Amino acid sequence: MLLKVNNIHKSFDGNLVLKGISLEVNKGDVIAILGPSGSGKTTLLRCINFLERADDGELIFDDVKHQLNKISHREISAIRKKTAFVFQNYNLFLNKTVLDNVTEGLIIARKMDKKLAREKAIKALEKVGMADRLDSYPIQLSGGQQQRVAIARALATDPEIIYFDEPTSALDPELIGEVLNVMKDLANDGMTMLVVTHEMNFARNVSNKVIFMDNGQIIEENTSKGFFENPQEERAKAFVQGIIEQRAIKKEGEK
Repeated sequence: MLLKVNNIHKSFDGNLVLKGISLEVNKGDVIAILGPSGSGKTTLLRCINFLERADDGELIFDDVKHQLNKISHREISAIRKKTAFVFQNYNLFLNKTVLDNVTEGLIIARKMDKKLAREKAIKALEKVGMADRLDSYPIQLSGGQQQRVAIARALATDPEIIYFDEPTSALDPELIGEVLNVMKDLANDGMTMLVVTHEMNFARNVSNKVIFMDNGQIIEENTSKGFFENPQEERAKAFVQGIIEQRAIKKEGEK
């Protein structure tokens, strides 16, 4: 087991957003977190990576136990050195080149030698098909290319797990595939990933497990095949049926 969280709670202004979430992530897992908007998916991911401070709960990472509401900055820093986060909106430095965007964190935050940082960055950019754009600035790239740079930035840190927060939601439809293909390659290479997504094909065909959330709770946890072919809970069944109906409407409109 690489990561385990127990009984996470989180409120905003008295509104309980996470209501006792628990989950486990094993090395090599690709877990898709699904659910309607407002179900708490992104808040869960942000609490696990300490972008939000949970009100209560426990996190175990690499067999070290942490209380989420008491965790120190030193502990957070140690965990973050083993993880990476890919945001919806890329979060690239607009005034820096592709290469500088990837090396910046290695040199500044991790005190890495500049030559080694450059080597790691180029290797990561090659992995996502962006090594030919080292000197480009974000404004010169498509959304899909920017997100691939963001993934390269994550990869360059040699993380044990990468968290993805709806990595294709800000992209035009024709650019989504290039990002999902990169993520599929990472999955095939054994990268552990926890992915909040609305991309059902990715969830069904690339992830090995689905966590379905609604109203701040995990309603169903299942294999990907099991979730889409035989969901167990009524709310999950309604969600899957809605996907099937949307696809049928889309298919009919394309005739």
